[in-house]
Amino acid sequence: MKKYIYTLLATLFVPYLLTSCSKDDDNEVEASENCIITSFTLGQLKRSMYLKTVAGMDSIYTTSFSGASFPLTINQLEQTIENLDSLPARTRLDKVLTTVKFDGALFWRKAKLAEDEDTTWTTYSSKDSLDLSQPLHFLVLSATGLSSRIYTLKINVHQQRSDSTQWNALPQTSALDGVAERRATICNDKLMVIGKNAAGATILAERPATLAGDWTTHPTTGAENAVPSTLQNMDGKLFMSTTTGIVITSTDGMTWTPTADDKMDGLVLVAASPDRLYAMANGGIYSSSSLGWVEEACDDDKANLPTGELNSVYYRISNRQQRLMLIGSRNATDPTATIWSKTWDDGEEGMEKWIYYTPNQTDKYRCPMLKNLNIVRYDNGLQALGGRSRDGRYEAMDSIFHSSDNGVTWKTYINNDMNVDSELRTQAQMAQYISATVDDDQYLWLIIDSNVWRGRINRLGFLRSDRD
Repeated sequence: MKKYIYTLLATLFVPYLLTSCSKDDDNEVEASENCIITSFTLGQLKRSMYLKTVAGMDSIYTTSFSGASFPLTINQLEQTIENLDSLPARTRLDKVLTTVKFDGALFWRKAKLAEDEDTTWTTYSSKDSLDLSQPLHFLVLSATGLSSRIYTLKINVHQQRSDSTQWNALPQTSALDGVAERRATICNDKLMVIGKNAAGATILAERPATLAGDWTTHPTTGAENAVPSTLQNMDGKLFMSTTTGIVITSTDGMTWTPTADDKMDGLVLVAASPDRLYAMANGGIYSSSSLGWVEEACDDDKANLPTGELNSVYYRISNRQQRLMLIGSRNATDPTATIWSKTWDDGEEGMEKWIYYTPNQTDKYRCPMLKNLNIVRYDNGLQALGGRSRDGRYEAMDSIFHSSDNGVTWKTYINNDMNVDSELRTQAQMAQYISATVDDDQYLWLIIDSNVWRGRINRLGFLRSDRD
């Protein structure tokens, strides 16, 4: 390495040194000792994209984006230059224009050379494209030629396709054998399944919410009359209703105690917000903030409320608005799901009306009514998944439906981002139970009878998915 530096000094800097140290009318010009890169920016980058045509054929096209959206971090101590936020998968790095701010003179060369390769330094020019598919060295020389620094540039690119899903199958477990009326959730960094065993007792089966770990099964106390399908999880507090019309709560899924909410005959817990519990009884929706159950107002006939396959999702729409969705089946024959929602501003949750999504027979994108219907908050929207649809249009897990407009329309992913593993799909076809839940790292967990799967759209694991 040194011989290249010395060669450069001899050929490039000796003439400059002779003039920079000369005197002109007693005004001495001193050469600078600065040799530093202060900024490194990527120009326009190209990316190869793949999609399926209407005829099912693979199609390839090229798009471009600004490399300046992915800042490069310069570590002056280690003399490295690197993008901490990886570029999207399939970014082409063979011909890239760059802009570099530096003091001194700048040269570049490959960082890793083959044993028989002898690559000399090249003067840097912002007009010349560089091959950044492999690390490069950048040499900065001071004007005196007495000081120098060598930086190593490395450009990181995601290796996974952002618009596909990585699925992992966990070992089959006997802990879920014979567990009926089950509902799954993530609580205290554990995947929990609560249901009834063959003897009719409420049990808890749990395991770490990671790929590694074993299942353990626990009996419960205080949940003898629980209805596991009513399980609600709000900020680590678990709630269920019972056949006796009371609501019970737990923090570990094993020990359950009654809440302060009044007993109500026929009460079925259906939802929870940070401040209230919601239940159905007497054909209507009731809410309680531990001060007694109060019937909620509806903007349509209460006969249109769902009564089976009940799912609820709470989430924030914006910094000031919150929403609660109630989705399920109104009867045993409807081919599409029944949807209601309630929206309120922060600090004002009260008697806002529940809004009925009146069916539009011409709408092609309604939520299909699926066996074992599961609705979860995922990918900045809502997801519907489960078994075979009532109208026979969809087999179990053939598609996962996504709504990005708060439940108004439901569509399968463009380019099938949420592509379902073929073995997972096969298991779902014959499954008696399908349960779903989502963890804080945007992993979707599917419990299909005694099989457990974990999947995530790759871009949701990227640092800046909005740019991919």
